[in-house]
Amino acid sequence: MGRHYKPRLIPEQNQRICGSICFCQLTMVLSCVALVYLTVAIYVPSHRAFKSGIDPIPVMCMTINTTMAKNCQWASCGEWCLTKTSGFCPQIHVTVMRNGTGIRLINCTSNLTTCPPANLGALKKFNCNQGTECSHMNGVYNCTLGHCTNMSELYQCEPKIDGGSVIDSERDNLKLNGHFVCNKSSCIKIKQSFECDRRCPENIPTRGKNVYLKYGDSVVASTCHAAYSLHEANGTEPGKAINATRFWSKEDKTVLFATCLDVVPSAGRQLNATDCVNGTLIDPALIPNKDNGMNYTVFYELYNSSLNRPADPLHRYVPMQSEITIYNNSRLYINLEACVNTLQGECKQFLDTHGRDGDNRTAPSRFPCYYDKNDPFFVVARFDLKKTLRELIIAVAVPSALFVVSWATLCFITRSVNVGDDAKLRCKYCTDGGDESELREEETTMITSHSDPQYVPIARENRALAESA
Repeated sequence: MGRHYKPRLIPEQNQRICGSICFCQLTMVLSCVALVYLTVAIYVPSHRAFKSGIDPIPVMCMTINTTMAKNCQWASCGEWCLTKTSGFCPQIHVTVMRNGTGIRLINCTSNLTTCPPANLGALKKFNCNQGTECSHMNGVYNCTLGHCTNMSELYQCEPKIDGGSVIDSERDNLKLNGHFVCNKSSCIKIKQSFECDRRCPENIPTRGKNVYLKYGDSVVASTCHAAYSLHEANGTEPGKAINATRFWSKEDKTVLFATCLDVVPSAGRQLNATDCVNGTLIDPALIPNKDNGMNYTVFYELYNSSLNRPADPLHRYVPMQSEITIYNNSRLYINLEACVNTLQGECKQFLDTHGRDGDNRTAPSRFPCYYDKNDPFFVVARFDLKKTLRELIIAVAVPSALFVVSWATLCFITRSVNVGDDAKLRCKYCTDGGDESELREEETTMITSHSDPQYVPIARENRALAESA
């Protein structure tokens, strides 16, 4: 007669215990990997930031030169910090200076004119390799192997032509490589460097205007009664806020020029300008008092010629840039590492916002930056010790806490789990009375159903296993 006994019940702990062990091991491995990666991404840069000696109080930087280097020895911004920058390699140099002053002009009637930067991508392209497409070109052209763009659409250029050879754009189109002055199909190569002025959609009004504030690529031409300074500059040392102090009046019979970071109209016919420098005065007779105003070329010529006549000889209320300059030429880095790890084209955006160097009479980039008082070699655009400390604490606490918790859990599992004779994992502290009674019932069934003495030790062994668990 065969054996008849109740099948042994196995507590459903095996899968849960195995899952907990695997999860804790995975968490420990990922925490270790995170600690290694964050050493390069967070820990070392944070240590360098705290030891850098950079002043956490920002100053003002102005871009003076931007180049795209082919042989990339250094870059202002790299897209990945774990490898050397290659390919995209912007190199930006800046002038470092203190902030200018805030000024307020009262009783003003103003006009705003804007001359946006030229968009070279919008220029019409000519393919001189296709028949007679270039037989009617007229102006200054930038050509590359027979493909030319008309710069005269956006720029007013006056190149010097020193009797260069004449190239027929229809027959010798592959020789069109460089800058050329073209008249129909005859083009003469420009061998010397030349400058161009932007063609602006509108002129700057001049009739009756006595204040010109330049900010960005815009000019505010206004008729005002007086100008007051809200800050006092202190050379290369930080300035301070003061009560409104008048430094120019309409009664002076002069025209005021200044360059500011921003100009905002306010109630009561006032203009509020921030971070103003290079305040100068000019004789009204030199301003072309015409109905059609003056173009930007004339404006820049007048402004540059007036730099030797400051509106504030003591350079306290609207200082000259040279008086508040800290470093004339420094490298600009996006941060202390000169790189970012976002891989989202952040460096190209940085070049767009910080890389305008004032070519062709455009407005150079001006922005806050951070510098070392003892090292003029470089400045950084991003430097925040509070943010660095916050990121460091998070980068240390999170992976470390996960590692410790996972390690402690594995140690507890090692102490509290036994492996039965059926290769199943059971928690010694997780069994209840139901399991034990079922095993006793199983033992009794096996003993009473079989008279063979060899079955008795098996039943008792099962009971002993349940008690030890």
